[in-house]
Amino acid sequence: MNSIFLLDENNNEVEFNILDTFGIDEKNYAALQEVGDDMIMVVEVTNTDDLITFKTIEDQNELDEIIEFYEEMKRDNDEQ
Repeated sequence: MNSIFLLDENNNEVEFNILDTFGIDEKNYAALQEVGDDMIMVVEVTNTDDLITFKTIEDQNELDEIIEFYEEMKRDNDEQ
């Protein structure tokens, strides 16, 4: 499993495991889990000029739809 370090709101490095990456329409997303925490965070991933950016999803309705898609994708993969 790959991991990355991101900065929190206090500029402290926090390690996350990359659980999954997936696309919906024209956007890419990643499911991240902070090391030592059970909560999964879904973020939008953009790649511009060889710079990869992880962006939080501000719109709650959009986030709910993406989480629903991710959970369905995981269920489908678990059934195979």
